[in-house]
Amino acid sequence: MNEPAFLVAQNISKRFGITQALDDVSVSFRRGEVHALMGENGAGKSTLGKTIAGLYRQDQGTVTLDGRVLTPGDIDGSFAAGVRLVHQELAQCPNLSVAENLSLHQMPASKAGFVDFRAMRERAARLVHALEPGIDVTAPLGGLSPGRRQICQIAAALDEDASDGGSKAKVIVLDEPTSSLSVAEADRLLEITRHLAGLGITIIYVSHRMGEIFQVCDRVTVLRDGKFVATNVVKDIDEPTLVEQMIGRRLQTPARASNAGSGAATGAGNERAILEVRGLSSPGRLDDVSLEVRGGEVVGVGGLVGAGRSELLDAIFGLDAKAQGIIRCEQAYLAGAGGRASGHAGARAAIAAGVGYVPEDRRRQGLFFELGIDENIVMPFMVQLASALGLRAMPRERGLVREKMTDFRVKAASPASKPGELSGGNQQKLLIARWMGKNTRLLLLDEPTRGIDIGTKSEVYRLVREAADRGMAVLLVSSEMPELLALSDRVLVMASGKLQGELRGEQATQTNILRLATGTG
Repeated sequence: MNEPAFLVAQNISKRFGITQALDDVSVSFRRGEVHALMGENGAGKSTLGKTIAGLYRQDQGTVTLDGRVLTPGDIDGSFAAGVRLVHQELAQCPNLSVAENLSLHQMPASKAGFVDFRAMRERAARLVHALEPGIDVTAPLGGLSPGRRQICQIAAALDEDASDGGSKAKVIVLDEPTSSLSVAEADRLLEITRHLAGLGITIIYVSHRMGEIFQVCDRVTVLRDGKFVATNVVKDIDEPTLVEQMIGRRLQTPARASNAGSGAATGAGNERAILEVRGLSSPGRLDDVSLEVRGGEVVGVGGLVGAGRSELLDAIFGLDAKAQGIIRCEQAYLAGAGGRASGHAGARAAIAAGVGYVPEDRRRQGLFFELGIDENIVMPFMVQLASALGLRAMPRERGLVREKMTDFRVKAASPASKPGELSGGNQQKLLIARWMGKNTRLLLLDEPTRGIDIGTKSEVYRLVREAADRGMAVLLVSSEMPELLALSDRVLVMASGKLQGELRGEQATQTNILRLATGTG
């Protein structure tokens, strides 16, 4: 444990406008270790990683790699020195092939000066297939699932031969690398992470997933409000202590409203069904799905990646044009009016009926990044807020925005700030704030806590339970089974687009969810 520091970030400070993202932070990293950076959203961990990689220029302080001081804000110089950065958000060209995406920094050329497509494909295959052999490197990257696209982005940083003129990767900053991956993909990435550390590469691992930190990391540094809190040896610290360092207080594990799973604690057992789905099918996506969700009830949807959970929410909200069936929200038939299966009336009809939808990918599906926070909140409801002449009612809109930002604790410089200026946790709260309104009767949540810190997760849990307590019906998709079990009154399990069973009370366990999801019992 006395190995010398290989990479040192010394007295780093960085300000964005009025926000002090980093305040005199000093952290040292050893050669060949997996070193986690943890903290709540906005704590400064991603900013520190990007400063080390040269993407951001610090206001003060130095970054030293193997005795060499790196030029501030020089991403090319940092890359040449051996620093690689894998972004949390997918930064790719979806219209190009996987192989082309992995060669954008330097296209392999033949002796005649033409692009050597064979060499390009071979290099891409070597990198990508080390993570996922099933990916076709000649296929358009945009046709892959988000998880596989993330794997390709990660693979681009793992080139040990480094066709950039001889520079090998010495430091890799992984910013939430598993946020879009399945369990199997994430486990494989953790194996590769340990392998790279064994080769002497320093891995800076930014993640909110506690299990990954204790599984793969050697040390963990905690930041809070842009300041250094502590560096710990992972094997010498437990999760409650780490959480307390991150947020400054101990958190209690969220408890289900009703251990019996009957909804008695929330009154759901006495409520009529707000959502009724009968015989919902979509070619290759859903197969004869039927379910009900009552007011005051949180119904979880469990299953493995590809089971059809997100597809179910898309179809209910009206985003699947091929879906056929009967969908009723309160008195409004969104599909199947007259009791016969038919197509959906569309997302506008769902919104008008009181349906809100928080999708899995807030960047690509949820938020308008060129608009302000204010317009992001009111966008779906401008018609309802408008005057009798159809003009925007700005005072009403501003009042709604102020109310939402206060109630949901969205931290921003002003209502006009754009979502890209917010931390991931505040982006997620903004999206939830949009849909959790007085007129919302059914809330569809797809991975509502993906990529946010444990403190913000606690806030989201509170908001979901409070919504159910007010009589809202909630249909929740989550890949984190402790979260699914903690929040849900009952759990529906899907596999291959079909509902495989329902679990209540003591039967709602991780083992039983996996049994139904895999068809092993």
